[in-house]
Amino acid sequence: MPVAMKLAVISLVFCCHVAGQHGLGVDYAKDDSYGYVPPKLVPTLHSLEQKTEKKISVTCCDKKEAVLSSQCGEGIKCKGICEKESEHAIIITSRSTSKNWCDIISGSRGISNIALHDINWCTWSVTHSSQISTYPVCCLHPYVYYNVEGLAGTSGICCVEFGLCF
Repeated sequence: MPVAMKLAVISLVFCCHVAGQHGLGVDYAKDDSYGYVPPKLVPTLHSLEQKTEKKISVTCCDKKEAVLSSQCGEGIKCKGICEKESEHAIIITSRSTSKNWCDIISGSRGISNIALHDINWCTWSVTHSSQISTYPVCCLHPYVYYNVEGLAGTSGICCVEFGLCF
């Protein structure tokens, strides 16, 4: 194989891997342990959470401290759970329960009032594409989106059914 062709293949693989890891419109941490949901995607996050047939834990942070914990999902709206909620949100994808997420997020992002939506359970709840209709918020979990066959891309269920076309 000519050198130019090898470089083209390597570039394509690198490009798609990087875009694939962070192409959901959510800005994930390097280790994918959490993701910053920009204002334009927050209504989608809230809609998917309300349709999800599982309780979703939400922690309200004020500066570096958790001030309230609540749940939504299973038909319960997530929007407005936190009184001082900002226009963006954070989704927690890590299984680590020992971390002070409010401190980590506030320190890394300089955000004082934010809602943390815990979707770390998605990796064991959605192992087949047929399960995504029960847990649509899991389309925003990078491991689930890219590793469960039939979810990713413009022909995937996350795009066709929920409008998450990346």
